[in-house]
Amino acid sequence: MRRSPASPSGLAGLFDPHSHERSTGSRSFEVTLSDTPASRLAHNWSALLPEQREVVEPRPSKSPGAHQIDCRGAGERLLSQGQARGSGALDVLVLDAQYRQSLACMRVFGRRGLAVGAIACEAEAWAPSFSSRWCAFHATVPDFARTGDGYIDELLQLIDDHHVQFIVPAHDGSIATLRKRRSEIERHTALPLAHERALDVAVNKERTLQLAAELRVRVPRTITARDQDDVRAATAELGLPVVVKPVESWLEASANSERVRAHSAISMKAAHGYAESVFLRGGHVLMQEWLPGHRDAVSVFRAHGQSWAKFAQRSRREWPILGGASVFYESIALDSELDRASESLVDAMDLDGCSVVEYRRDREGMPVLMEVNPRMAGSVGLAVTCGVDFPGMLRSWALGAPLERTVSYRVGRRARWLAGDVRSLWNNFVEQGSPDSVPRAQAMATFLTDFVTHPSKVEPMDWKDIRPAVSEFRAFAVEIAHRRLRMATSSLNGPRSRSH
Repeated sequence: MRRSPASPSGLAGLFDPHSHERSTGSRSFEVTLSDTPASRLAHNWSALLPEQREVVEPRPSKSPGAHQIDCRGAGERLLSQGQARGSGALDVLVLDAQYRQSLACMRVFGRRGLAVGAIACEAEAWAPSFSSRWCAFHATVPDFARTGDGYIDELLQLIDDHHVQFIVPAHDGSIATLRKRRSEIERHTALPLAHERALDVAVNKERTLQLAAELRVRVPRTITARDQDDVRAATAELGLPVVVKPVESWLEASANSERVRAHSAISMKAAHGYAESVFLRGGHVLMQEWLPGHRDAVSVFRAHGQSWAKFAQRSRREWPILGGASVFYESIALDSELDRASESLVDAMDLDGCSVVEYRRDREGMPVLMEVNPRMAGSVGLAVTCGVDFPGMLRSWALGAPLERTVSYRVGRRARWLAGDVRSLWNNFVEQGSPDSVPRAQAMATFLTDFVTHPSKVEPMDWKDIRPAVSEFRAFAVEIAHRRLRMATSSLNGPRSRSH
């Protein structure tokens, strides 16, 4: 494990008066201590008192019979109690520091005066969050895809060393790894995730679609395939093109676990090939009809049996081009169809915390459910810009603080993850013929003219925190150079004529 404290400049300006906070249309809500992640922490930490770990003590609520956690900065709280907390103490540790949502969370927390740390796996030492002015501490840890226990062991050591109040995972793989030792982790810090029964349903696309059908939410025609005979029959029934996706995106393997994405197949041979890559990892696939419309998503924050915020966005481009991360996207009004479907799903799952319900429009323009992701969206920075403070809600829920409902947000705001958009352009060039691709000249023209016709906030640019953008663009330039070098090497090592 490699650890690096932040530079002095990274600790400067821990309060920013321009942070995106809204109070309009909000109200406070007192919650009982028993139904928050902090309650599990407070209960489990009693066993750790002989080791002198920090205990989050509840304070009396204004409502009889209820409690709430004191959510001032940990240093401020402990000093007010006459205790001394080490200078390396962290209020929050952000995991998966290479992702946009992790950086967005760090900026929100840092602007509020919290001490924020970040970790990434060893292969992601370039993580943009490490360069943020708000990063008080960062470290690299073993890759959870190769050694889940090694990852958790290092994480627990960091949590203990820095008295971390709560952690924020951002990736399917890290969440799957944390779940394996969840009870152990919750003895040391708060982990703001939904309960296990809800997660079991949410991460399994087959179970999610079955539940949606019972709730009369539109779902695509879908057939589960467990072997190549099933793939052949499903393709014949659904027709081409057909979408092939794993039942669960994160596939565990003895040597190397990984996230497997969806593919659109335009031939029977391609469908068999995509399915086989999942079968070899011990998974099953869903064969689905391909839908031509826009991809819409609704981010939901739910706790204590009710939704506190919803945010809808439309993705204009993704990377990869089918079902990938949104790279050019816009906030849209939450129509009644999206609202009803999303609320009924998260309620039926009892899915607390942050989640993203994803849809694709059919030929009639109606939203059809694709999947539910039980984590914060990669595009959460746009939601924050539009006035929906998902990171702040996650912290309040984690620590048992009152929640504030958000009833409106700004519509028509756009964001563009530039490095991802360049990758999307390249992916479109490579996958010509795919039903989601467009002609190369059209793709290039749209990419360039969007800078003028659809001006957007470029992520992860922030003139008050510029270094993460520099780190990402530098890493992207290195990636392009390596790709060109591999292509050149492959060309030089191509087939050669034999001399006799």
